[in-house]
Amino acid sequence: MFQYLSNWLAGIEQQYGINPIVFAVIYLAGVIPFWLSIYKIIAGLKSKNLAQVRTFGIVLAVIIIAPFTYVAIFGRNLPFWFWFVAAAVIGYTCYSVFRRIKSARA
Repeated sequence: MFQYLSNWLAGIEQQYGINPIVFAVIYLAGVIPFWLSIYKIIAGLKSKNLAQVRTFGIVLAVIIIAPFTYVAIFGRNLPFWFWFVAAAVIGYTCYSVFRRIKSARA
């Protein structure tokens, strides 16, 4: 099983120029800043500190798109459907964040 997974990841790297480990590290490294940003945005909305909301909104946006920016810069020969999946993941994440912020703000 481990050998199969290793070969599959190596094939992705060879075919598309994307190291899946780097993608995963970028994605997982954003987990703590992601939740911190949501917390700071909600706190900023409650205290009416719009500068804090704007700052952490930008941080949150960068965190959300960072792994896909890596793919866009270094990827090659990516299938067309990948961009639909990436857009769906980014869109759903944004929707979920806005819903969570709205419910916490009320």
